[in-house]
Amino acid sequence: MISIREIDPADLALFDEWYDAFRAGAIAGREAALVTGREALGYSLRNPGPLKQRIAVGAFEDDRVVGGMLFEYRLTDNLDTVEVEVDVPPAHRRRGIGTALWQWAVTRSAQLGRTIVQTELGVPSSPWPGAAFAERLGFQVEHVEEHLVVPLPYDDLRLEELRSSAGRLDGYELTSWAGLCPPEHQQAYADLHTAMDLDVPTGGMTREVVPWTVEKLEASEARIDRNYLALVTMAHTLAGEPAGYTLIYLPRADAENAQQDDTLVLREHRGHNLGTHLKLANLDQLAKHRTTQRFLHTWTALTNAPMRKVNTRFGFRAVEEHRELELRLPNLRPAARGVILDPDDRILLVRFEFGDGPLWATPGGGLEAGETVVEGLRRELVEEVGLRDFADPPHLWHQEVVADGHATGYDGVLNDYFLIRTDHFTPAGSLTAEELRAENVHDMRWWTLAELETHQGRFAPRELPVLLRRLLESGAPSTPAQLDL
Repeated sequence: MISIREIDPADLALFDEWYDAFRAGAIAGREAALVTGREALGYSLRNPGPLKQRIAVGAFEDDRVVGGMLFEYRLTDNLDTVEVEVDVPPAHRRRGIGTALWQWAVTRSAQLGRTIVQTELGVPSSPWPGAAFAERLGFQVEHVEEHLVVPLPYDDLRLEELRSSAGRLDGYELTSWAGLCPPEHQQAYADLHTAMDLDVPTGGMTREVVPWTVEKLEASEARIDRNYLALVTMAHTLAGEPAGYTLIYLPRADAENAQQDDTLVLREHRGHNLGTHLKLANLDQLAKHRTTQRFLHTWTALTNAPMRKVNTRFGFRAVEEHRELELRLPNLRPAARGVILDPDDRILLVRFEFGDGPLWATPGGGLEAGETVVEGLRRELVEEVGLRDFADPPHLWHQEVVADGHATGYDGVLNDYFLIRTDHFTPAGSLTAEELRAENVHDMRWWTLAELETHQGRFAPRELPVLLRRLLESGAPSTPAQLDL
C-alpha cells in the first residue's frame, strides 16, 4: 500500500532517499535535465525563509520512497497560488503514485485556501508522460520557453567572432561582480530586477509582481549565496543611469552545470548590441570562476525573437521545451473522515439531520489551519466518537464534490477517508450532545454490511454499501480511490 507523508529534511538519510527518488523521476528520459542540487535543496528545506514555504512530500511503499513531490507557496504575495512538482521514477509509474501525491497537494491547497496550482515541465519530445499526466489533471499550458545549452569551456573562436561583430560599446559602461551586489549598486540592481519581472514574458500565468527593494535584494542574495555564486554584469549610461544586466549562477556543489539566468536591456536602451556586450563580459567572469562545469543552460520564451537570435549567435542549442502550466481549483472545504470497523466488520456511522432529511456518514470533520490530515482526523474522532490512540491509518478514498449546499462559503467539499480497525466500543466523544446537535449530529451507531445494503435512507459517500463490500472482499486499495458524490 502507498502512503503519502511529509519528509523531515533534518532526517538526512530519509531526505537523501527522497531526493534520489525525486531526482530519478525528474531526469528520466531527458538529455539535459536541470534539477536543484541535493545540498541546495536540502539547505532550503532545513532553513525556511520569510517569503516562501517549501515542503518535501514522499510516497512510501513498505517504508521505501517510491515518488516525491515538492510543494511550495509564497507567504507575503501571490496568496492564491501554490507550486507543485511531482516526480516518480520510471520503475514505479502507472501505479497511481503520482495521483496519490497530487491528491495530497489538492487537500493541502484546500487547507490553505489557495485555488491556483502552478507547475513547470521539461518536455523533450511528444508524447511525454509528464505532459499527459498534467493534461489528465486538467492543467493548461500557459507559457512555453526553449531550454537551451552550450558546452563549456566556451569556444574561444566563437567568442572572438562575437566580440568583433558586436563592435564598440559607445555611451555605456559595464560593471561586473561575483557574489553579493556591491552596496553602491544595490538600488539600481533592485530596480532592474523589478523591471525584469515586469518585462519577462509569462504568457497566461497568474503572477503578482512585487517590486524589489534593497532589503529584499539583500535577503535573497544572502540565501542564494549559500549554494550559488552569482556572476553579474550591469550596464549603465555615462551619466550613471542603469540600462541592463545579465546574471549567471554557478552552483557551488554541481560539477556539471551553470545557469544563465536573467538578461535584461531596458527598452529605451535597446538597439545598441548592449545584450551581446553584457553576455560577453559575463562569460569572461564565468571563465575566471568556473571549475568543472561542462554545460551552460538558459531559457528563452518562444515569443522572444530577439533573444532567441542572440542565443543562436552564442551557440546555444535547444534540448527541450520548458512549459509553465496552471490549474484553477474550486474552493472546497477539506475534511478527514474515518471508516471505523470493529472485529465483526461493523462500521460506525453518525446521523446528520438536514432540511431534506437524515444522512448517515462516517465520523470526522473539517480540518483546521496548520494540522495535517491525520492530525485533523485524530482530533475530530476524539471530539465526535471518543476514539483515540490508533496507528496512522491507510488512506482509502479521496472525494471532491463541487455542488451547492455542502459547505457554506465554499464551492463544495473535499473528503479524505481513512481505514481504522479497532475493538468494539460505545461511541462517546468529548463534545456534549448539545454541541453535537449544533453540528447537526443527532445519533451514532454500528452497522453491519447487510444493514447498510437494505437501508432505504441516504449515506455519505452515496455508494457506501458498495464501497464497504468492496473493501471487505478485496481489501484496501494500494492508492486512494477517487470517489464521486
